[in-house]
Amino acid sequence: MKKKSNHIILFILLIITATAISRSNKIEKNPYYKYDKQGNLFRPKDYRSWIFAGTVASPKILDPNVIFPDFQNIYIDPISFKFWKKNGYFREGTIFVKELLKATDRRELPIGKGFVQGKVWDVAVTIKDTARYPKAPGGWEYFDFVEDKDGNYDEFSPVMGNTGCIACHSKSETGYGPFSELYAPLRDAQGFDKDNPENLSNRNKLPSYLLRYLNE
Repeated sequence: MKKKSNHIILFILLIITATAISRSNKIEKNPYYKYDKQGNLFRPKDYRSWIFAGTVASPKILDPNVIFPDFQNIYIDPISFKFWKKNGYFREGTIFVKELLKATDRRELPIGKGFVQGKVWDVAVTIKDTARYPKAPGGWEYFDFVEDKDGNYDEFSPVMGNTGCIACHSKSETGYGPFSELYAPLRDAQGFDKDNPENLSNRNKLPSYLLRYLNE
């Protein structure tokens, strides 16, 4: 009877373990993106409700040779941001969305001269997945959802492969991934762990103040 009870307990423990592993795998699968059967990425939805990682502006008036003469708004999925904040590096399955917006010509603003974000004209995505993309440097692959002449965006994007994206992003401090060093919300959160950097009363020790990559 005791032996039978032990078998029952062992069986229950196996079920609990299997359930925990299954839940763990579900957590690891990122619910913020999906592919079709051909491996094309569906255009991510609701990304403006994700974590806003920051923005940069590169108007052509400042540099006529700039690659993207626009504003670039960057978003990261909440699961991966939480992992980045705790561990200081990007997890497998991390997804970033880059939204390109035209920099308007208007420079007279209520607060003075400046640039304003105009219309969105391109949506780009990068995902870290070394299992799916073993040949991609750092496991980061890139996708692009182009706007057609009527203003409609592609519903899905094939893998861009070895394009100029990878060559440019090889210069990032995280290695082939997003330029985390350029975006204050992302940069300050790296490895911060508990609480949030924006809650500090004194932020002089945050990475934002180092500006080691800028010429002031």
